[in-house]
Amino acid sequence: MSWLKGHEWLSYSKIAGGGLCKVCIIFGWREAGTNDVKLGKLVTEPLKTYKKAIETITHHENTKYQQANMVISQNFVMVMEGKSMDVVVQMRSQERKIIEENRKKLIPIIKTVILCGMQNIPLRGHRDDGDLESESSSGEGNFRALLKFRIDAGDEILLDHVNNCAKNASYISKSTQNDLIDSCGELITNKIVNKIKKSKYFTIIADETTDVSISEQLSICIRYFDVVTCEIQEDFLKFVEVVHLTGENIAQHILQALENLNLDITLCRGQAYDGGANMSGKIKGVQACVSNVEPLAFYTHCASHRLNLAISTACTVPSIRNAVGVISTVATFFRESAGRTHLLKEEMQAHLPKEKQNTLKKMCETRWVERHEAVLTFLDILPCLPVILQKMADKGDKRAATAFSLLHAITSSEFLVSLVILADILGITLPLSRSLQATEIDILSAMKLLDTTTASLQTKRETNTDAFKKLFNQVEGLANEIGTEITVRRVTNRQTNRPNIQTQSVEEYYRVSVYIPFLDYLLKEMSSRFPRTQLQRIGQLQKLLSHNFSDEDVDDVLQGAELYKGDLPCFLALKGELQIWQHMRENLPNSPAEAYKRAMALPNIRTLCQLLCTFPVTTSTAERSFSTLRRLKTYLRSRMTEDRLNGLALMQIHQDIASTMNAEEVLDIFSRKHKRKLSLSYM
Repeated sequence: MSWLKGHEWLSYSKIAGGGLCKVCIIFGWREAGTNDVKLGKLVTEPLKTYKKAIETITHHENTKYQQANMVISQNFVMVMEGKSMDVVVQMRSQERKIIEENRKKLIPIIKTVILCGMQNIPLRGHRDDGDLESESSSGEGNFRALLKFRIDAGDEILLDHVNNCAKNASYISKSTQNDLIDSCGELITNKIVNKIKKSKYFTIIADETTDVSISEQLSICIRYFDVVTCEIQEDFLKFVEVVHLTGENIAQHILQALENLNLDITLCRGQAYDGGANMSGKIKGVQACVSNVEPLAFYTHCASHRLNLAISTACTVPSIRNAVGVISTVATFFRESAGRTHLLKEEMQAHLPKEKQNTLKKMCETRWVERHEAVLTFLDILPCLPVILQKMADKGDKRAATAFSLLHAITSSEFLVSLVILADILGITLPLSRSLQATEIDILSAMKLLDTTTASLQTKRETNTDAFKKLFNQVEGLANEIGTEITVRRVTNRQTNRPNIQTQSVEEYYRVSVYIPFLDYLLKEMSSRFPRTQLQRIGQLQKLLSHNFSDEDVDDVLQGAELYKGDLPCFLALKGELQIWQHMRENLPNSPAEAYKRAMALPNIRTLCQLLCTFPVTTSTAERSFSTLRRLKTYLRSRMTEDRLNGLALMQIHQDIASTMNAEEVLDIFSRKHKRKLSLSYM
C-alpha cells in the first residue's frame, strides 16, 4: 500500500489473533485526558481495517497531541544525530553567553585598575559615589575620570554597562576597587610563588620602616635562583603591619606570611636582615627564632649596612666629620633659596665647562653612594662657590653672616685637604657599594669584590707617603684656584680636642693627622664588620669555582657539602661528580650561576651552585620597596588599608608581570572572592 508510505509514524504491530495492524509509534500520551482530547484509533485501539484508513490517519495527524509529539520526536532525532543540542545544553549555552557578556562589561574596568596601579595613579577622589554618567564631576577620582575617558573614546561595551546596569551592580565602587586591586596582587603573587616553588630553595629578606601614618611596615622579599632563566631573582611579596617590634613577634609575622603563601620554611636556606638587636639577636632575635624552625636558614647581616657603618665610623675623624658637615650645610644653604640657586647656575655657566655644571646635592644620612656623588659634585663646583659667597657677604642682608661663615669654612686648609681625601677614598668604596646593591650579585662575587677593595685600601695605607703626595698636589692646585694657601693650625704645648702634631712640613702634618687615621679607621672597621668566620660555611663550597681545582679541594667541597647532604639528589655520587668537574678546568665559570649552566650532567654540583646563588648578600630589595611605599602611601592616602596597599605595591614594583597580566585571569580570581550580582564564573 504505497499511500501509507508517507506516514513514517505508522508501524505494524501484532494483534491477539496473530495478524498485523497499524499503530502510532510516537504517541507519548502528552495531552491525554486534557482539553477534551478523545483518544481513538491508532492510540487506544489499532487500525485493523483500511476501508476508511485515509480519513482516520488524516484526523490523527491533525490532533494537537500528534502535532506536539511530532515536534518532540523530530527534536529527539536531531539531538541523537548531533544536529541540535538538548534542552540542558541549550540552557547552559545561554547561561554561558550571559556570563561572557557580563565578563566583557568588567574587562575595561579591570584594565583601568591595572593602568592606575602600574602608573601609581591614585584611584579615589573626594566624591566617588553615584552614577558615572552624572553631570557633576567635582571631587571625582582618577578611576572614574578614566572610565569616562574610555566611554568618550568609543568604548561601547562600557557605555552599555553604565547605562543599563543596576545601581548595586555597577562594579565601580570603592569596595569593588579594593577587590580588583587585591585580585591583581594575588595573581602577581601566585606567579612569583610558582617560580619560587619551581626553584625549590629560597632566602628570606626582610626590613621594617615607618610609613606616613606612623605604622610600622615590614617588607618581606624572597631571593631565589630561577632554574628556567638561570638568573638570581629577588622579589618583593608583601608588606605586613607590625605593632610590637620584638624579635619573636616579627619572626611570627614572617613565618605566618610564608605559610599563607604556601612556601615551605624547611626549604629556606638563608635570612638577611639589618643588624638591629631585635633582628640579629642570637637568643630572641628574628634570625634565632627562624633558625629554631629551620637550622639551615643561616643569617647574614646586610653587607651594604655593614659597609655604611664602616665608612660612618671612619668619618668620625674630626677633620673628615667637619668636612662632611660643611658640605651638607652649604648644599642646604643654596638649595633652600631659588635666588641663591640661580646665582650659582650663572656663575657655573661663566666659569665651568658644561659637563661640570651640576646642582649641589644634599648629603644623604644613610646612603654613602649618594654621599660620594655629593662630595664629587661639591669638588667640581667648589671654584665657583667662594665668589658667590663673597658677593652675598658683601650685600649685608640677613644671610650675609651665614655666607661669610661658609666662605671661611670652605676656604680653610683643613676642609680642602679633607674634601680631596674623602673623594679619593670614597672613590674606592663606591664600586663595592653599588655592586652590593645589585640583585644579581652572589655571595662569592661579593666576597671577591670586598677583598679587592680592602686590598686597594691596604695598598694606600702601606704607600701612604707617595699616595698622599699626589693628593696634596691636587689640594694645592685647588687652593691656588680659589685664591687661598694651605697652612697648618697653631701648635700648642697641650691640646686634646684637635691634632697637635709638630712636623717639618704642611704635607706631613695633614698626612699624619687626617689621611692615615682615616685609612686606619676604615681598614679596622672593614675587618671587624666583615669577619671571615661568618663565611666559613661557604668557604669550602667556594672552591668549586677555583681554577686550580685539586684533590684537596675535592675533599674540602665534600666536607662543606656534608651540611646540605639532605638537599643533594645523591650525596654518595658527589665525589664522582667532583672528579669529573676537576677535569673541566678549561674555561671554568666565574660565578655560581654560570657554573650551574655548565654542570648539566652533574645534578649534585648543580644543586650546590643553586644554593650558592640563593645565599643572601644584602637587604637592598626590601629597602627599595620602601621607596615604593613612600610613593603610594602619601599624606592624602594615609588611611589606605593593608590589602589595597599590597595590591598597588605589587603592580608598581612588578611592572614586568603586571604589563603582561591577562584581565580574564584577574576576573577569575575576582569572581571567586564573593558572591556577585552578575554571573561571572563559568564554574
